[in-house]
Amino acid sequence: EMLAFSPPARLMHTPMSLAMPTTMATLRPIHVRSRPLALSMSSTADKNMQKMKGRFNRIRQSSWLSWWAQVILSVISAITLFFANAVRGPLQGNILANGVFLAGLGLALSFINVIWTTGYQRIAAKQLETPESAMSFRSFSRTVRVGVIVALTGMFLTLLGAEQIVGTLVAKSISGSILIANGGGIAAQTASLQLQALDIFVVQANTNTLLSHLSSLVNSLFIASQIPSKDE
Repeated sequence: EMLAFSPPARLMHTPMSLAMPTTMATLRPIHVRSRPLALSMSSTADKNMQKMKGRFNRIRQSSWLSWWAQVILSVISAITLFFANAVRGPLQGNILANGVFLAGLGLALSFINVIWTTGYQRIAAKQLETPESAMSFRSFSRTVRVGVIVALTGMFLTLLGAEQIVGTLVAKSISGSILIANGGGIAAQTASLQLQALDIFVVQANTNTLLSHLSSLVNSLFIASQIPSKDE
């Protein structure tokens, strides 16, 4: 007879940990180190907030300087232009033809630029007072565009006025030379055609207005350069 052989019971109940050591080793939990990543994201956000604060501070400072420059130049231009027209009176001729009207329009837009620059300061100060997470440049995008248009329009009208003023001065200079050559017999009747010292005041007032518009334009372009692009 053949004898049947059966393995011992302790060999039949082999633990699974000994049977599949490789499989269990591959099932170890993977620990993700998220703390350094969170710290790096937080530091990046802090850097961005500091950049935004620095940009708003620069906008407020440049607007403050531009505001003072515009106020001083515009007030001097207004006083000079008013004084010249008040003293000359009826001898100033047609204001539509001698450039005084265009100079006045340019001066009016200069004061509008002063008000617009005040708005820049208020927006920047308001953004600096808000929480860092709520800071945004959306308020500046449209405002700066309008400010540039107003400044360019004022410069255009002021330059047209300068052309008329210079043309009028040249015409008066030529007319005065002709009157002197003829003996000045009709000088009293054509006093409005003679070159006067007060005409230089009009030129000075118009030049100050032009510089005021330039200050506003430079400030608006500087603010536009501080607005971050979508890629930043």
